[in-house]
Amino acid sequence: MNVTLFGYPKTGKTTLFNLLAGAHVEVQAYDDGKREPNVRTLPLSDPRLDRIAAAYPDKRKVAVALDLTDLAGISFGEVKTSLCLGHLRKADGLVHVARAFAGADIPHPKGRVDPVADIRGMEDELILADLVLAEARLERLEKDLKKAQDHEGEKERDLLRRLRPVLESSQGLRAVPITPAEEKLVRSFAFLTLKPLVHVINIDERDLASIRRPEALFPGLGAATRDVMAFCGRIEADLADLDPSERPAFMAEYGLAEMSAPIFTGRAASFLDRVVFFTVGKDEVRAWTVKKGATAAEAAAAIHSDIAKGFIRAEVIASDELLRHGTLQRAKEAGAIRLEGKDYGVQDGDVVYFRFAA
Repeated sequence: MNVTLFGYPKTGKTTLFNLLAGAHVEVQAYDDGKREPNVRTLPLSDPRLDRIAAAYPDKRKVAVALDLTDLAGISFGEVKTSLCLGHLRKADGLVHVARAFAGADIPHPKGRVDPVADIRGMEDELILADLVLAEARLERLEKDLKKAQDHEGEKERDLLRRLRPVLESSQGLRAVPITPAEEKLVRSFAFLTLKPLVHVINIDERDLASIRRPEALFPGLGAATRDVMAFCGRIEADLADLDPSERPAFMAEYGLAEMSAPIFTGRAASFLDRVVFFTVGKDEVRAWTVKKGATAAEAAAAIHSDIAKGFIRAEVIASDELLRHGTLQRAKEAGAIRLEGKDYGVQDGDVVYFRFAA
């Protein structure tokens, strides 16, 4: 899974990147001319994986890996032409970092601090980038279809004709009903407004009491608050540098029950519209992710194509139920494990053993 952090300059993107990745990247580097992105791979903590692995102390524990990318600040109006556009299109999910903290020492590029306006502005820029792409592809398709008949090209053209008016009306594509067949047609475009998007607001220290309630701080966001989170970069960066044994006392002083980074990473799979399932193998207990709604056959393919090709049945038990029994062997003895076919929809938290013909 790949998540890309982006936003306007001087919002705290790299600070958030450091908090999430446990890194110490220089936050001023982009101001000094650095253009290449910061990249880290981090394991996603999952209490369910920890509890399952505890029952198998002789096996290695393997968490889901998240590739995190931090891009240079994007100037206003630049998304559609930015060098960062390719990175945005390759991402599985986008995290837009907006600024709500004051600070004359860190001037906002627009000379004002208004996270609601910045969020609206960035969403408009993503829409415009998609519109430019759709119009260019549609123009090319219509020229090609005049020269030769192409049934797939006609389907693509018809879909783009349906999507273009949505973008022209300044709406993103996430709410547009798209069939699985249509999704395959547009996959190569990597439309930005089809990707999962969350806005993370870097708040001021004086607003710490409402850090988990961004809707209270920014009522102008309206319905968009369901896709908004908050963190306090200045305070949390200082806390992250403390010895872990000293951190709780200072967190209590600031009224912080928990740091923001574990909350963000804990929600990563859900944010990316994916579910997590687990396997207990000969040598390891591992977490995997597949797209929400994936079948057992598709989950098998996520592990290895040979398992999907030779799929026979999936032995399935919910992780909570497995933990009540202790181990898979005890769950089997209790008759708690069920057999599912290849069309079974994998649920978040399932523990699965795949029977397959080698």
